[in-house]
Amino acid sequence: MNWVKVMLVDDEVLAIEHMKNLISWQQLGYEIVCTANKPSQVVRLAREHRPDLIIMDIVMPGKDGLALSKELLAERLVLKIVLLTSYKEFEYAKEALKLGVANYWIKHEMDAEAVKRELGGLREEIESDRRLRKNDRGRLLVDWLGGRPLSDAQWRTATAEAGETFDRLHLLVLEPARIMPLLPGVVSDNPVLPPEWPGVEDSSLLAAIRFLDSCFVLIYGDKSSRGEGKMRELLEEKAVEARRTIEQLTGRPTSMAMAYGLPNRADVPGKLAEALKRLSLALFHGPSHLFRLNELRREEEKVPVHLEWEEGLTKTKELLSDKKYEEAAREVSTLFTLALEAKDANGFADLCRQLVTVLNRCRSTCGLPSLSETWAAGPGTAADWTSLAGIRDWFLSELNTLAKTDAGLPAVSRKVRQALEQMESHYGDPELDADTIARQLGISRDHFRHLFKLETGKTALDRLTEIRIEKAKQLLDEGNLKVYEIADRVGFRNGQYFSQVFRKVTGMTPLEYMEKRR
Repeated sequence: MNWVKVMLVDDEVLAIEHMKNLISWQQLGYEIVCTANKPSQVVRLAREHRPDLIIMDIVMPGKDGLALSKELLAERLVLKIVLLTSYKEFEYAKEALKLGVANYWIKHEMDAEAVKRELGGLREEIESDRRLRKNDRGRLLVDWLGGRPLSDAQWRTATAEAGETFDRLHLLVLEPARIMPLLPGVVSDNPVLPPEWPGVEDSSLLAAIRFLDSCFVLIYGDKSSRGEGKMRELLEEKAVEARRTIEQLTGRPTSMAMAYGLPNRADVPGKLAEALKRLSLALFHGPSHLFRLNELRREEEKVPVHLEWEEGLTKTKELLSDKKYEEAAREVSTLFTLALEAKDANGFADLCRQLVTVLNRCRSTCGLPSLSETWAAGPGTAADWTSLAGIRDWFLSELNTLAKTDAGLPAVSRKVRQALEQMESHYGDPELDADTIARQLGISRDHFRHLFKLETGKTALDRLTEIRIEKAKQLLDEGNLKVYEIADRVGFRNGQYFSQVFRKVTGMTPLEYMEKRR
């Protein structure tokens, strides 16, 4: 339960005991966390226990309730203060309200029912204040992590006054693995992070922020007297626990970046930028990788270089065309080795898109549906598309499946193979149809249609339409062209007819498809 923490203050111990025993505080959602019978104890205990509500006698020797209220509210050490007063201090109590004290209770009127009634209203106010203060903290923290300096007062607010008790900061960034979208038309669900950090309460955790909707940023406080080795050991332990928490929620392996012992809060935004940069390359380091920013390994420090994949892809195409599947698989493995060395995220994405296109073309010439169509028929899982090794193994598995399928299929005639190659190469020509292909093959239209349907199980027009829609999906995924431009690119004379065909094949319009992919 989210208890309201209460502190009782009175110079008479019996008065404190009376208030403690007057009602069942816990039944009302309150917890008495500390008491004080000396004014000199109040500020120190408030800093230590962070009460939400302080109920305090207005008249005490040394420093009265009014002076203490002013100090407590100035330091934002409490959300609400209620002063206990008698009739003779009534004017004094009204003065306290001007300072921001929540209310005053007249002692002899406060029986059990009156206290319960007052606490019921205060709880709602305290919960509202909590939400407002939390939102203020969140805005300050996000601005700070984005590079905006915080004043000392803002830092105290952002860390609920706890930041000043530490002279060292630790940074931990957790990012659940995101699935690489390999196939057009296949929507891969990426992890949905909870709005708030779900970990257990930790007094050293100064802040936990969901950042950029893709990761959690945790900031811990520590003291330099612990020593560097102990600080690192402590953060490693917290990282293990934090990863376990987020992986249980998302079901995804989670990569992390950590930096310990930062002497200045101004150092944190720069370290966060470095952490996010490293995590963007987590795909190349395998699932659940931990980047230790204080001591990066040599392979982690390498600057990404442009991935040269064109020559290897051309060789792969040639090997597949000759049905040399084992050699093609070795060439694909070599390409992935080059990708691992280069760590070029954009280049790797381009390579994967081209490999999918090559495999689809190979499948088409064998009379097989595209990878996306096969995937849509299910069941399929994209769980392995979160690391380079997993993506490589998926491509090799598809090559192996293709080789086995091809070996078990009756040989497709040379004429049908040529027709499929024509469709894959010239789908963008609006003049291309079954009659045109038949003429180019030197056979009659009726003979070609019969032969194609007999060997592939589909009409030539249906297969050509499938190829055009598959290419259209790829262009829609890239998001660089308008719908009518895509229609022209894939062989449709006008956008309206293209949209009708697209909807007939996919069950949605091109615009609906793009919206779903977002």
